[in-house]
Amino acid sequence: MEITQVLHRPVLTEKTNILQSSNTYTWEVDWAANKYQIKEAIEFIFKVKVVKVNILKVDKKPKRVGRYNGFTNRYKKAMITLAEGDKIVYYPNEAEAQDAKKEAKVKAKKAEDKKQAAAKEAEIAKKLAAKKAKAAESKKADSSKAEKTTKSTTSKPAAKKVAAAKKSSK
Repeated sequence: MEITQVLHRPVLTEKTNILQSSNTYTWEVDWAANKYQIKEAIEFIFKVKVVKVNILKVDKKPKRVGRYNGFTNRYKKAMITLAEGDKIVYYPNEAEAQDAKKEAKVKAKKAEDKKQAAAKEAEIAKKLAAKKAKAAESKKADSSKAEKTTKSTTSKPAAKKVAAAKKSSK
């Protein structure tokens, strides 16, 4: 059986509308279709992930129109449960609204990611500046220590020379 022949029409009643809130959709399907074919058809046509398929056969019912007696047609009904987050859209304007919501969520997430990246970059810059300042301070302290040691070493030999000169002149 071809995939396009498996699904006939959605069953839209009060009960099925309530079930749609729990991600379960109801379809009238071909009498000869099985669960695997129904699952494959739904996943292929609507690009969603099917979790579970329940099937029931609705028998014919006697109907009367005026003086004529007859029966309604029998059919097979499939109750399809979709994965969390998946949705079947029956009307095109709902699809557009859903796409707009998805785009808004994506934009909001991108903006949030940018804010987080900017905050992280600022934090890194702050740490780097603190590190540079600390390095500059230690460099300054090292250079002042070096100056003191060079001054003291240069002054000591001169003092020794003067002291030696005084001793020799006596």
